[in-house]
Amino acid sequence: MKITKQLTLPLSLLLLSACGGSDNASENDMNTSQSLDTVTYELTFTSTWNSSTFATNYPSNAHFSPLVGLTHNSQRGIFTTGESASSGIISMAETGSKTRLKEEIGVIQNLGHSNYLIDELGIPTNDTSVTITFEASKDFPLLSIVSMVAPSPDWFIGINSLSLFENEQWIENKTVQLKVYDAGSDSGTTFKSSDSTTTPANVIKLLSTNRSDSNFEEGVHFETQAYIGNIEIKMMK
Repeated sequence: MKITKQLTLPLSLLLLSACGGSDNASENDMNTSQSLDTVTYELTFTSTWNSSTFATNYPSNAHFSPLVGLTHNSQRGIFTTGESASSGIISMAETGSKTRLKEEIGVIQNLGHSNYLIDELGIPTNDTSVTITFEASKDFPLLSIVSMVAPSPDWFIGINSLSLFENEQWIENKTVQLKVYDAGSDSGTTFKSSDSTTTPANVIKLLSTNRSDSNFEEGVHFETQAYIGNIEIKMMK
């Protein structure tokens, strides 16, 4: 009769083998997610706008309007510094309304340059953050998103054409510090300035104001160098 002898491995080798298998599984999961054509991201928009870091004429009802944006290709975005703002961007920046900008995004989608509309809540008074999810694909890997700084003449925060797919890989985590833009359509210099239409309108630029008005320089607070908020983007597994 033939007797088969079983080989018993030491516990340390068994544990080492198990750990190696776990690492391989994690690596395979990561490689799988990186190879996907479409991925889902979680976006958290956090306000750092407060009376301590933005003391100059700080408004009592400070808030941000509902978020609106899209994922798109390199052919189309929704705003560019140094160029004139669209009517949709102006409406959003002056009133917080998303209607016209969503119509413009619809045109971009009909032209085949976008496949995902971001249409979400903003940060209301007394809240500090809001979290949303959105989809991106290899055909439409760029993110653009905006929200009105409210109240304000025509000021807004935004991300312009942020690439989520670089070097053949999806970005797993990224934080963007937000500067404030001036849409160029209103000449007000404080958060609660009365309407003062700029004719002809100026181009979009980073906000700079007098020290006694709202004290901004190139989109951040002049004295504290504080950003008004940040956006963190995480790829969901």
